[in-house]
Amino acid sequence: MTSAAPYRRSPFPAPWRDAGGRFVPLKAVVFGLLLLPALWLLWRTAQHDLGPRPLTELIHQTGLWAFRFLLLSLAVTPLRQMLRYGRLALVRRMIGVASALYAAAHLILYFANHAFNMEKALREIVSSNYLLIGLTALIGLLVLAATSTDGMVRRLGGRRWQALHRVVYLLAPLALWHFFLQAKADVGEPTLMAGLLLWLLGYRLLRRIFPAGTTLPWPGLVALALGSAACTMGGEALYFWLRSGAPWLLVLETNLTVDMGLRPGMAVLLVATGVTLAALTVSIRLARR
Repeated sequence: MTSAAPYRRSPFPAPWRDAGGRFVPLKAVVFGLLLLPALWLLWRTAQHDLGPRPLTELIHQTGLWAFRFLLLSLAVTPLRQMLRYGRLALVRRMIGVASALYAAAHLILYFANHAFNMEKALREIVSSNYLLIGLTALIGLLVLAATSTDGMVRRLGGRRWQALHRVVYLLAPLALWHFFLQAKADVGEPTLMAGLLLWLLGYRLLRRIFPAGTTLPWPGLVALALGSAACTMGGEALYFWLRSGAPWLLVLETNLTVDMGLRPGMAVLLVATGVTLAALTVSIRLARR
């Protein structure tokens, strides 16, 4: 009877396998979910369901999903630590690479919209602040994706690799700025994303204040949730006041009603509070064991 052949590690391992070649259901599910937006856009393209300017819609959607996945990659560490679910670390790299790939598709489609006239496209990028900001963020994401492999970690060394990948804390605000500038009048989702990014970065600041391995104090997490929501509401009110002269107090008051739908500030509060309550529930269960 012959023994099973040893697993030969491929330089391009399947995304649903771990470093030892074992199938990981969590990675397979996340990989499938990351593919869904691309498949949805391909289906809409085949159905001619992208409106009168299909390339423009594809450019918008790929950029939107790139930023959503960027935020999701930043959310992995807080969720892993707060929910005590270490296996989430297995999918952080995959989500980050997906964000970079959607961003690359965003740029390629932008060039396609210019019939791949690179001179014309680059001239437009150089003459537009928001396009330059977006290109800077995109190049940074591609560099991080290219250096996310285990081989690059060994080549750069742990400390240098970590220092390089902390650049994402600068790239995310740049990408958000690009998102805001191109959104023009409809800033609902950029405002929501700004509030969530504020919470994610605020969590990391809290984490640096308290010793590694300790549980963050609940008053600090509650204050972070309230502060992120309040800044989101205030930022939205300030934006509409500066842009159109809308009464800032009236804009703030819309967050206390659902007559105009769920406002970004309240959505941030609900998400941050929900994660905090889930973390509290996990801590209570672990304490009872």
